[in-house]
Amino acid sequence: MSLTKQQKLGFCAGCSDDFYNGKNSLGVSECWALESAKVCTRYRLGWWIEPTVPGAFQKVRTLECHHAPGHYAHYERLPSFAKAKGEQP
Repeated sequence: MSLTKQQKLGFCAGCSDDFYNGKNSLGVSECWALESAKVCTRYRLGWWIEPTVPGAFQKVRTLECHHAPGHYAHYERLPSFAKAKGEQP
């Protein structure tokens, strides 16, 4: 399934590079990664959740280019104790 530019922009909120989607005084109107961006699954941990509880990481869909340091992780990088029993990527 191919996403429209508007649909992709919806995933850009919270990304440090969203600044380049016309939200700057530099005249840059679109992030360089937007055109080729693809949706992927990552895992997010809220600051209010204890990270040592199995299933604490929430499965979310975002763009693979989304830059929000410290907010997302790929399934392969989750610690084993954080994966819910029987959960698959």
